[in-house]
Amino acid sequence: MIQEEQKIKILKSLKLRPGISNFNDELLKDLISDYFNDVAESINLSEGLQMPVGCINIVKELVVVKINRLGSEGISSESHEGISQTYTDDIPNEIKTKLRRYRRLP
Repeated sequence: MIQEEQKIKILKSLKLRPGISNFNDELLKDLISDYFNDVAESINLSEGLQMPVGCINIVKELVVVKINRLGSEGISSESHEGISQTYTDDIPNEIKTKLRRYRRLP
């Protein structure tokens, strides 16, 4: 139940951010759940344990990255009338660095 409470806090926090408050709560809950589980698995967090506060911020950052990429998944480079955009399909390096701090060996 602790993890569910953390997910609700993440949702409330994300809804305060400009541009995210317009997104459907169900979509946000789904993304939060996916990334919460991914981060928990990455740091080898035992089921039912509270996620470290720093990892909560990582989950929020990952959800924001995913929201910003919605509709452009799989695009690695795009150019229109002199404007060029490049998207990566990986976790940004600054988030990977933060995540490594919390990783526990199995």
